[in-house]
Formats: sequence, C-alpha cells, structure tokens
Amino acid sequence: MRWLAALFCTGALFGADPGVSRELALLRAAAISNVQYGISLDIKENAPSYHAHILIGFNLGANDQGQVKMDPLVLDFRDSSIANVKVSGKAAAASQSNGHILIPARYFGVGANTVEMDFEMRVADAGRAVTRFRDAQDGSEYVYTLFVPMDASQAFPCFDQPDLKARFILRGTAPAGWTVISNAGSATETEFVFPKTKPISTYLFAFAAGPFVALQGAEFSTPMRLFVRKSQVARAQEEWPEVAQFTRQGITKMSAFFEQPFPFPKYDQVLIPGLAYGGMEHAGSTFLREDVVIFRTAPTVSDHHRRSVTVLHELAHQWFGDLVTMRWFDDLWLKEGFAQYMAFHTLAELEPPNEVWTRFYESIKPVAYGIDSTRGTTPIFQVVRNLNDAKSAYGPIVYQKAPSLLRVLTYKIGETGFRDGVRQYLKEHAYANAEWKDLIGAFSKASGQDLGPWAAAWIQQRGMPEVTVRWSCDAQNRVAEFEVAQSDALGEGHAWQIETQVLLGYKNDPGTKVKVAFNTAKAAVPGAVGKSCPDYVFGNDEDHGYGRFLLDERSQGGVVADLAAVKDPLLRALLWGALWDSVRESKMAPVAYVELVVRSLPGETDLDLTQALLGRMRSAYVSYLSDAQRKREAAGVEDLLMVMMKRAASADLRITYYRAFVAAAARPSALSELKDLLSGKDSLEGVPLKQRDRWTMISALMRQSDLDAAGLLEAESAKDRSDDGRKSAYAAKAAAATAENKAKYFDDYLKNKEVPEDWVTASLADFNAWNQPGLTLPYLKPALDALPQMKRERKIFFVNGWLNSFVGAQKSPEALRVVNSFLESPSIDPDLRLKIVEVKDELERTVRIRARYGD
Repeated sequence: MRWLAALFCTGALFGADPGVSRELALLRAAAISNVQYGISLDIKENAPSYHAHILIGFNLGANDQGQVKMDPLVLDFRDSSIANVKVSGKAAAASQSNGHILIPARYFGVGANTVEMDFEMRVADAGRAVTRFRDAQDGSEYVYTLFVPMDASQAFPCFDQPDLKARFILRGTAPAGWTVISNAGSATETEFVFPKTKPISTYLFAFAAGPFVALQGAEFSTPMRLFVRKSQVARAQEEWPEVAQFTRQGITKMSAFFEQPFPFPKYDQVLIPGLAYGGMEHAGSTFLREDVVIFRTAPTVSDHHRRSVTVLHELAHQWFGDLVTMRWFDDLWLKEGFAQYMAFHTLAELEPPNEVWTRFYESIKPVAYGIDSTRGTTPIFQVVRNLNDAKSAYGPIVYQKAPSLLRVLTYKIGETGFRDGVRQYLKEHAYANAEWKDLIGAFSKASGQDLGPWAAAWIQQRGMPEVTVRWSCDAQNRVAEFEVAQSDALGEGHAWQIETQVLLGYKNDPGTKVKVAFNTAKAAVPGAVGKSCPDYVFGNDEDHGYGRFLLDERSQGGVVADLAAVKDPLLRALLWGALWDSVRESKMAPVAYVELVVRSLPGETDLDLTQALLGRMRSAYVSYLSDAQRKREAAGVEDLLMVMMKRAASADLRITYYRAFVAAAARPSALSELKDLLSGKDSLEGVPLKQRDRWTMISALMRQSDLDAAGLLEAESAKDRSDDGRKSAYAAKAAAATAENKAKYFDDYLKNKEVPEDWVTASLADFNAWNQPGLTLPYLKPALDALPQMKRERKIFFVNGWLNSFVGAQKSPEALRVVNSFLESPSIDPDLRLKIVEVKDELERTVRIRARYGD
C-alpha cells in the first residue's frame, strides 16, 4: 500500500488541479467516512442566486502517526465564494483554488468532525447546475438541479465523488404557492424540512421548485406522484394513467426479480421542460424531460413503447445506480447498461417477449455496432482519470453495447444464473459502491462458471468481432463443409468468446438452427454438415451474439430473394440489418438497397421494422447516394412516402410514413403537399397532427428555401407563443439557407448565454440541414475548435450531438480533409480526439461509398 501512503503525503497538491482526479478520490475515500450534509436554502423568485448554508459531518481516519489522513482537507466547490467557515463549531481559515476549498489539517481531529459555511448557490437560465425555466404561457418560474457527473460541486460545497455516499437533509424557505420536491419528500409550505435521505452519491441529490401540480398515483405500496408545471396539467393528466401503470408494474416486477424491495421511501416523477436528457434517476425523485411523457407530435405505438422503456430505465436505476452505485465513472455501464437492459427485461414480462426483444434489437444493437466499428470506440470499462472527463463516458458504448452484452451473458449463463447473480450483487453492496469485478464475481458464483476470461475480453477490450461463414454444398444438394470465422473489426488482433446460433435458411421454411461456440479464429461446425443446402446462411439467429455478422455473397442474394417470405419479425429485422451492414461495408450498392426498400415497404406491416427501414433508407438516400443518383431516385422515394402516409393499413404506419416524408421532401410536389397539410387543404386519415408536427413541416420548407416558408414561419410564430413554439421557431429559422443566418446562429452557439441549451440542441439539425453541406462546410473547423468550450460548458451528450451534427452533415472529401487536418494537432484533448475519430468514421464511410458506387 505504499502508493496510498504516497498519496497521503502529497494531499496538498490536489487543490492545484481542477476537477476531481482519481488520485484525490482515492485519498478521500480512504480517509473520510460517514458523511452527512445539512443544506439550508433561501429560494426566491427571479433571484440570480440563493443564499445558503451547509453543515457537513464526517469522520476522518488516522495515519500511522495517529494524525488525520488529509492535509489539507479538500472539498469541491466551483464558481462562487464562501464565508463564515467553521470547523467543529470554531472559526477556521479556508482558501479556494481551481474549484476546491482547502482547509488545513490543524483544525481537524481523528474521528467525528463538522465543517460549515455560508455560500451563494447560483441560478441561471442555461449553463448552470441549478437551472431556471420561465413558462411563457403563464409567467411561472421553475428551478431544478442536474448534477451528474460532478456538477453538485457547482451548487454546494461537497466531496463530489460517487463513492463518498452521504445522507442529506434539505431545509429552507420558498415563495408562497411553490412546491419543493427533493429525494426524501416534497413540501408546499413556505418553510420546509425534509427527512434525512438514505446514503446516496452527490450526483443523485436533487431538488426542483416552482408552482408544480401533483398528480397522485393509485394506492400502492410505494407512494407515487407525478409533478408537472401548472400550464401542462391537462396534457399530463391524459398521459399519467399509462405512465403510472408501467411504474407500478415495474416496481412490482423489479422488486420480485431483484428480491429487493423498492430501496427508497417514495418515488416521485417530476416533468422538467427542457431537461438535457430523457431522464435523470435521482434517488426517490426521477426527473423526466417533459416531452418524454407529454407527446408533442402525433404518437405511434412505438412512441408509447419508447416512453415505457424510458420510464422503466429510470426506475431500474433506483437499484442499479442509486442503491448500488459504481465506485467511479469508469464503471458507468454498471448503472446505465443495466438500467437499459432491465427496462427491456421487465417490459418482456409485461408485453409479448418476442415483440420486446425485436424492439431491443432494432433500437439497441445497430447503434452499438455502428460505434464499435469505428476507431473512436472504447471498451465498456472506460478509464476516467478525472471527473472533468466523465461526461465523455456517456454514449452508445454504455447505453447500447453494455445492455447488448448483458443479453449475451444471459444466453451464456441462463436466466436463473443471471437473476441469482443480480440478487447477490445487490444484497452485498446495498447503499454502497461496487466495481465491475464485483458483478462478474457474483455472476460466476451464481452460474458456476468462471466468467473472468469472458468479461476481460468483452468489458476491457474495445471493438467487436466480425463473424463470417464459409460453406459449400455437394452434388446431392447437401452441406459439404461449414466453417465460422472471427476477425477483429478494427484489425487490432483481438479475439472473443462467441456463442451464437447459425441459421440455414430456406424459402417458405423455418430453417435449421445450429448452436456454435468458439474462441479461435476459425471453427468447423459439424452440426451443419449433411443438412439440405440452404438458400442463405445467417450467423446470429435469434440475436444471441454480438458482432458484425456479414452475409457471404451467395447468402446476400438469397436473403434479397427470400425476405418477403420470412414471417418471423425478429429474423426479418436481423436479415434487413445484415443487408444494411453489406451497404456500409461496400458489399451492396446503396442505390440497390434504396430500391429494395422502396419495393418491400408496401408489404411490411411491422411498425418497428418499418421505422428502421425508413431511417436506413434516408441515410443511404441523403448521404451515400450522389446528388445525381438522389435526383433519379427522388420520385420513387417521395411518391412512396406520400402514398403510404395516406394509405398505409394503420394510423401508426401512416404517422411513420408522414414523418419520413417530411424529412425527405424536396421536390416541388412534395413541398406543395406539406403546405396543403399546414393549411388544412389536405389531411391524413386517423392522424391528428399536433403543433410540433406543424413546426417540423415548416422546418422542412425552410430547409428547402420554399418561397412561402418565411411567411409561414412568421405566421406560426405569432399563433404559437408557447415555450415549445418559441423553441421550435428558433430551430426552424436555423435552416434558412443564407450565410448571414448561419453566422448569426453559430455566434449564438458560442457566445449567447441567454439561449437555453435545449434550444441549441433542437436547432443543430436544422443549422446543418442535409441539403446544405456547402453552406455549412465553413463552420466545420470552427465547430471543431469550439469542442473544449462545449465539453466544459454543456451537459453530457451535448458534445456527441454537436459533432454528429457538424461532421455528420458533411459528405465530401474536402470535409474529410478538414477533419483529418484538425486531428493532426498534438494538443487535442485525448478524450475529444476519440470522439472526433468516432464521428469521422461515418464521413470516411460516406466518401468511400460515394467513390465506389457514385456516378
């Protein structure tokens, strides 16, 4: 333990560095225990900050000489000043440096100590850990906190690391008529005191305040309420019954599966307008983005399903993340991956499981494969040296790959082994912290399998296998030889333990399934030899494996010919996914894929697959086709979408085609149809278009520089003065195809602190409209230059969206040269470099595909 002793000797150095380093976190975790926070707030309307007081209690351990382990004691606090510092009731000197408060060790003793001080908790409309929202409809003010991963220290002094869990008491005053909601309770009185919380990490502490209205849940073992701003009560009342039902069912199912009752005294869901992400799992009080619950567009059953997954995802966090928290953010997947997997796992107990797991594949796996095929990918276990960099750990690797691997693991060890492992893990680490090896150890013990080698490859190794099949048939039309092979998709020489099921596919036949397990470069599959010669072979039947499972040339032709005869929705989705991989790996011309989709869609009735096919067709259409090819295909694509949005068999399908039509509309006839829908001259049977739908159509007209677009935008802005209307108008204007407009918006993004972050996020796609790459190319280099600012000032996920918008909208070799030239700089933050490389992959792919298959 010499390294730990060395840390104790150098504690004074930590105040010089911003953020929370791993070294500082280790030092504090070894020295500090039994932390408690008492926070007093004076919440006032329209105040730039709240006067506050904090009392922090904790125990300090002793070093070998019997002295306290830390000198100085280091607290985290950014962007504000402190006053009246006391240690154990006596005045003490303290200094502030780089987001830390340093208090000399002479004030402390071994054992119990307290630190208290006054401070200002700053509030702003954007860019703060405590955010203000003003309702344009009734003038009401709402404030809310968002601390993940380390923004608690932007709001109050604390030990801002996940493994120093603490109990919180929040008390204070609030304006008359306001409701304050926090982890342990809610209050409508002007003076409030909430009960002490269970032990939770600082990023999970939260409060929201304003004239919220509470919708009560039905009688249930866990008290449940939904809080919504008063102007949205009627809309929320329409949606709350379904949300409440899934929440109640989720609590019941998860409590039984985990063999662990709901871990907190109550469960509130608070609807936050403009929340930076879909939800945030504060212990006992989840915040949900208002749009997740209240649909702003005509919803499909898939939209309801996505909402259910979000509700169950945030609920699962109450166990995975809140009850048991990862020790450090390099194990972020322990909460995010598990919450996502358990959301689908629970949903599969409430709805037909085959439908749920088909939806899991469509919404989870392709995104993970897309990232894992780039050189910007990372292992699931991501080394985070400082919490300054923790935001970048969020992304598809933890949200999509990790749950995909948990499904693979369940296939490997069985449902019982998975369930028992989860139960043991939660029991052993309740209200504490854990690491990935703790989880794998629990699964190994529960299943009786040594999962260490499996986990080392899949969790600590980046990338994925590319799995191919080589087969041939003899003169008797029987399989003569059959071999599977794996290679590293990134060419880095890694190998994985693979367990999958190979399908020998036949037209109008369920096919023959053969299980395969191998960890070598190649493996013979004797179970397939002697079977009838198939029309095609697919290497990941029933989606038990993880990797890029490519079709051989013969199978690709067989799949194209037989797709219409495949009845099983999951298999059909998997085969369409394999064809899309063929496009992305330059083994199938994008024009051929687009034309195949156009031919096939009228006969497709599965909603989720239809949405996936339309999304992939659009990607091929706007990115992979040359301009000349797109012009030739435009009539077929737009006419298909226009016909199907009016004649598809169900309202859900008509909504889905309508959305795709709006996104693709470019010809005069298509733009005219949009204007007819806006004016009411035309309508869609059974599809009551909502206000956000109107804004989406106006954005499409602005994007295409329609002569009537500006006037329609101005008229709609005058009619819709709601918060969502103002945001939608701001986003739509970003699509105006003039250099002056683009300059104005880009200046807003970098300098205008009055523009809320969700407005910026909403406008990025319109700024970088798919048909305006020449107009936005000059902003590619400035957007890359701005990345450090975006990482520093914006919330998690924002950098990903920024890069995907500015780089993803480009298609040319010139744009690729700009990105490559930028990457030549040795001074780029390594964390940001990976993000750029990740997003650059799609631009490289686009240039490569266009060079091969373009005119």
